[in-house]
This record gives sequence, structure tokens and C-alpha cells, in this order.
Amino acid sequence: MSIFEHQFLVNAPLARVWQFHDDPAMLTQVMTFPIKAIVHQVDRPVQPGSVVRMTFWFGPAPVKWTVVVRERKPPNMFRDEQPLGEGPFARWNHTHRFEEMADGRHTLICDRIDYEPPFGALGKGLDKIFGKLAMRLMFSGRERATKRFLESQGSVTR
Repeated sequence: MSIFEHQFLVNAPLARVWQFHDDPAMLTQVMTFPIKAIVHQVDRPVQPGSVVRMTFWFGPAPVKWTVVVRERKPPNMFRDEQPLGEGPFARWNHTHRFEEMADGRHTLICDRIDYEPPFGALGKGLDKIFGKLAMRLMFSGRERATKRFLESQGSVTR
């Protein structure tokens, strides 16, 4: 298994950060070029066992992706997992954590992904060269988009 971790501080209170992340459809707001996401289905209310079905475009290539919410502890964490064969990875387990800072105005957002790339040994070799870089680029883009959205005056709508 490979591990990828990313964390950043956002100038927004925990309640606002949780509200944003608690709606899987908001994923479309944080995916940046060259990745585009469309959420097709979300089992609501979001709870352990809820299924989220999406399509991601990595450049021109669409990839169907399903994740299942496995844990949910509002307003501090949730964990989703890709069922075997229902996405681009051999295994994918993503833990999202949110920690309110002492000032009550900032929140630390932490992502940890335990994953196994596709294509066996070839995928593991490519992951060492390209996968970590691609994850860093994707999550840096998500960080910028999340900050832009949460630190603006706009409101989260469902």
C-alpha cells in the first residue's frame, strides 16, 4: 500500500468546512484542470454505507468511480473507500479530517489516502515516478480551490 498525505489551513470556521465537505457534490468545485469531476449519485443523507457514483476526466479520458462512505464523525472526519473494481485504483481508502484551530476562525484540513495503484507491479513502479507527483499536483489544486471557495463570501448550497 502507498500512503499520500496532504494538509493545509483554511481561513474558515469548522462548521463551514464541514458543511462544504459533507456534500459529495461539492467535489466538482475543487477539482482543477486537467481533472474534471461529475457526481452522478449520492445516497442521502450521507452516512456510513452511502454510495457516491462519479465520473472523473483525466484530460480527455473518462473514468467511472464509486466510493462508499465507511465512517462519518461530524464535524471532524469521514472516510470513504473505493470498492474493488469500481474505480481507477486497485485499492483506495481516503480519510478526511478537520481540526478547529484555537481562534475558532481557522480549520486544519488533513487528507490521508492509503491506496494501491492499478496494474500490479507496473503500476507500483509508475506510482513511484509519476503517481506521487500527480497526487501532489491534484491536492495542491484542490487546496487552492477549497480556500478560494471557503474563504469567499459565497455560501454553501445544497
